[in-house]
Amino acid sequence: MGRNPTKFLPLAPLDFQVLTILGTRDLHGYGIVQAAQEAFPEQPPLDIGSLYRIISRMLDERLIREVAAPRDSPNDRRTRRYYSATELGRGVVRAEATRLRALLASPATLSLLSLLEADR
Repeated sequence: MGRNPTKFLPLAPLDFQVLTILGTRDLHGYGIVQAAQEAFPEQPPLDIGSLYRIISRMLDERLIREVAAPRDSPNDRRTRRYYSATELGRGVVRAEATRLRALLASPATLSLLSLLEADR
């Protein structure tokens, strides 16, 4: 029996970014950093040191897995490890996105946003 994705919630913002990126494509570490900058331009950047700690923990939690490099990956001397979200990881990021959407759509949040807009 699979683990319940909601047991991992709430996700830290950087965890959410990594799982969102790896939920749609396989990437190596630096590719994840670049994709996060493009996908989340208004968020603090993901640095390599933090990324590899996140990757290590997510591998242990079975939220992501190491996968073979794509056929069209660069063939140079560097050894790049590619990662992909597991079914559990995709379930977790989907559950977190649903949780965030409900939070943002709540009457209290909408009221606060209206007040903040009026103060501008």
